[in-house]
Amino acid sequence: MKKIYLALMCMASLSLMTACGDKKSDKGDAKDENKTEEVADNENNDVDDEELEAQPTSDESDVWGDPDKAEVQDLAALYVSGDFKPAMNVIFEDTLSQDTEDVGELPTKWDIKDGSAEIGLAGDHRYISMLGGTTVLCPQVGSKDFLPSKYTAEFEFMFGKDVWYHVNFFDAEDENIGNFNMWLCHADWNFAKTDTDEWMNGEKDELENLMNRDGWNHFAVSYDNGNLKLFINGKRIANLPNIKQAAYFYVTGDGADGESHYIRSIRVCK
Repeated sequence: MKKIYLALMCMASLSLMTACGDKKSDKGDAKDENKTEEVADNENNDVDDEELEAQPTSDESDVWGDPDKAEVQDLAALYVSGDFKPAMNVIFEDTLSQDTEDVGELPTKWDIKDGSAEIGLAGDHRYISMLGGTTVLCPQVGSKDFLPSKYTAEFEFMFGKDVWYHVNFFDAEDENIGNFNMWLCHADWNFAKTDTDEWMNGEKDELENLMNRDGWNHFAVSYDNGNLKLFINGKRIANLPNIKQAAYFYVTGDGADGESHYIRSIRVCK
């Protein structure tokens, strides 16, 4: 009887151990399956994030100027309605005429101090496209010292993404005596005062209320025996007294890439 009892007890213990082993195996298999599903979910989430990052956005901040799409400004109307009034006697003017400028070639009326530039065509009007990193242009007027004691200077410009323009003024000794820097939302200026070591500084923000993001804009400066005024799209933004007289100026496109910096309608009068 004892032998039969012990045999029955061993068989029961073996069955119980087998059942427990099966349960542990089931639990392990379930855990492995859950872990596999979690890894798959994480991989899918990573793929979704990458796909979202790769998708282009339609944010308005990606919309910038394109000469092929922008209409030419009516400068005559701007002179009538705005604060800026050009002087009458032309010292330098570049209309980018088809008689003198060939598309894809260097602009003939400019001294390129740095970078590069070429003539572009949009519809029936031409423009100067700045290339080759930071591009610096200076009007060729015969004499480097071409700005008199009373003058106006102006040009049209267009913004690409993250574009800065700089207009730098120099005296007859090639000393930098002033600069004007502008971006879509900000402009600042620094000009040396007459017969002193002092400079007059200023800035203006929120210029997007004055400037077109995706079209042509107009910059102008007037100087009258020490009184210097700055204008954007006909609106005066600065009036500075006792400023040193400049002899010439540069127009600079900062980081020009051929797809961002465009200028046209350049004129200097006295």
